[in-house]
Amino acid sequence: MADCTETIYIQSATSLKDRADKIELIIAGLLDQQIAAVGNALTEEYQIDDGQVKIKTVYKSADAIAKAINDYERILQQLLNKLNGRGRVLRPWQGMM
Repeated sequence: MADCTETIYIQSATSLKDRADKIELIIAGLLDQQIAAVGNALTEEYQIDDGQVKIKTVYKSADAIAKAINDYERILQQLLNKLNGRGRVLRPWQGMM
């Protein structure tokens, strides 16, 4: 198993779905670390091991983790919009009651 960064891990995806899945794994790892970081030491790290790749990243604070989560969620939403499309449903106002 090779060690790599989050960026290389995401860029190794072969499809938009695969890329979204990898970002979801990273977000899950970050959320776990954020929970552990609340009120703890200044330096936090997390690891993801999907069987093929190990990712190890160190963050300096819970705020840095929160920012990373927000950034990854924004990227994930963009990928999901590309996969599923964006649309609006127009309904008459009479049907809303």
